[in-house]
Amino acid sequence: KFNMAAPCKDFPNEKVASVETTHRKTGKSKSVPKGHIKKKKKPCPVTEVRVDRSVISKLHVLNKELEAVRRDQSLSQGTRQARVNQLEAQIQKMGGLDAYQAASKHGACCHGNTTTSNWVVKQLKMFKVKPDGVGQRLRLLDVGALDNHYHKHSWLDCTAIDLNPQTDRVIRADFFDYKVEEGSEYDVVVLSLVINFVGDPKKRGDMLRHCCQVTKENGYLFIVLPLPCLSNSRYLTHQLFCEMLDSLGFQKQSCHDSKRLSFCMFHRSGKRKSKCFPKQVLRKGPHHNNFSIIL
Repeated sequence: KFNMAAPCKDFPNEKVASVETTHRKTGKSKSVPKGHIKKKKKPCPVTEVRVDRSVISKLHVLNKELEAVRRDQSLSQGTRQARVNQLEAQIQKMGGLDAYQAASKHGACCHGNTTTSNWVVKQLKMFKVKPDGVGQRLRLLDVGALDNHYHKHSWLDCTAIDLNPQTDRVIRADFFDYKVEEGSEYDVVVLSLVINFVGDPKKRGDMLRHCCQVTKENGYLFIVLPLPCLSNSRYLTHQLFCEMLDSLGFQKQSCHDSKRLSFCMFHRSGKRKSKCFPKQVLRKGPHHNNFSIIL
């Protein structure tokens, strides 16, 4: 018989939580192993969370400005290079990519268990995405990974890549240059808070397009963006974003918005369509951000 008190292999805390809920409903006391002491997780101080958000926000702004200066053909070569040097110096003074990753990792810890990896695994199970045969594993590519968060799942074979790895479980690689041989594409590709880090709207579109090269037919693509990128952008909405992916052959499978993030799951089941998505105003007003993707 299935033991409801036994932890689930893929979600160690999942069944434990359900047992606790059952006990609360029935009013029965829960048996606790002798000597067990339940530790309460200390919440992160609000000031620390605000500092993390401030670092991430400032680095995003500097990266965006840096890309804009590099593209500005109206500047002389000397002026452009001087401005590039100035912005790069500011980024390095803040700690550069190391500071961004540290703030992101600390922020993820502060926001509890609503992490990308948990949501991805939950959706794969919900839609019964399984390996083809017994003893095989789904091949997963995690782009911009702070760590290999999927290694505990025996049915997933995860390759985690990042420009600046923080652990030896992550491979140093640039997604734009990451190539896979035909027939060796991944079953699952995850881009969590990666597209928004790219400062150039055209390069963001190139990143979406490159997903076609690394995701196998009938594979799955997961994209996570800060919620304001879709809910409060002057140039981008949830609907337009899904239309962009649909033109690349990725059809929306599932979406979920938390307080700060937007999670999207796409299934590569359609043919690519020849369609362009230029930058155009969709929301008018002074209080919208300028995040955009040009495809």
